[in-house]
Amino acid sequence: METYRLKNIAILILLLLNGCLLLLLGYQNLQAMRAETDTAGQLEALYAANQLKLGSGVDLDQPVLSPLSLSRQGETEQAIASFLLGGAAEPASQGGGIYSYEGDHGAIHFRAGGSFDGSSLTLAVDDITAFCQQFCQQFGYADLQVQIQNRTGSVTAIQQVSGVPVAGCSLTLRFERGVLASVNGAHVSLEDAVPEPAERMNCVTALVRFLDYRNTAGVVCSEVTDVRCVYELQGGAAPRLLPMWRVETDTYVYFVNCATGEVTRH
Repeated sequence: METYRLKNIAILILLLLNGCLLLLLGYQNLQAMRAETDTAGQLEALYAANQLKLGSGVDLDQPVLSPLSLSRQGETEQAIASFLLGGAAEPASQGGGIYSYEGDHGAIHFRAGGSFDGSSLTLAVDDITAFCQQFCQQFGYADLQVQIQNRTGSVTAIQQVSGVPVAGCSLTLRFERGVLASVNGAHVSLEDAVPEPAERMNCVTALVRFLDYRNTAGVVCSEVTDVRCVYELQGGAAPRLLPMWRVETDTYVYFVNCATGEVTRH
């Protein structure tokens, strides 16, 4: 009988302890929510005091991306060159981290930092839009912009990794009378990518930095319409993807470096 009572007491103590822990966790979550609400309100008030509106669709709680160290992927480079040259393209080292991929319709050159280009190409394309859409789908480009008249003009796009646009990884294809004449762009791969430890600026801090820049540089804008954490390609022998806050206003688009807080206009 005594053992039975001790068990009941122990169970009651555990229930009370769990209840206290749940109450403590709920209180901490409530405090965090209040802090976030207060921060958002303070930021809106700060913007209003500076005659700048913060768009209602801006998500201040969105996560910050991690910087990534990238590895060169020769197979991907060869696949891109083969697609744009209409057949198998064979690689040849040109030294200095440059590889040339040659095919029946020209050559495309890739550099260690991810950029590539090709001129004097001779690939005839029947359906330019379909050709470009297939390329973008296969190699992760989006925001396709087609400016073609009489089968002559240019097509542009920007690469995305994990659904995030990469500034500096744009693509331009130029056509002349239905023939792919030149290509210029950049491409990166997340295969073997390694996250880097680094200080990462949150959205609220980035918007404060932008406000300081706007007031100091005399930027003319009346509203921040959208904010999104994106990547920017840093080329070189060891390419990296650096997180940036993309701040879109009613006039121009600006980028805030997540590590340094530097603001630039693109």
